[in-house]
Amino acid sequence: MAYTVSHLVSEGLVFGNKRVKFIRVTADAATGTVSTGLDHIDSVSVALQSASTGAVKFAMNEGATGTSTAGTIGVTGAASGDEFVLTVFGR
Repeated sequence: MAYTVSHLVSEGLVFGNKRVKFIRVTADAATGTVSTGLDHIDSVSVALQSASTGAVKFAMNEGATGTSTAGTIGVTGAASGDEFVLTVFGR
């Protein structure tokens, strides 16, 4: 199953020479991949809104299985219903 992903700001934001995305994610499985719409992710800030476990891990430019996939964020260790907001900087 795919994670529920909402882009909080529809217009492209720019910070210096980076594009910025604000993405709200609701997990429906332990692992998933979040597509950001960026070609490459330079950094990610995570704000947990609701988490039933403390074991959630995020990987930049990787899918949930650990394979290199530019512009995506792999999530592991989540529980169904966990919610978090990602602030993503990239290009």
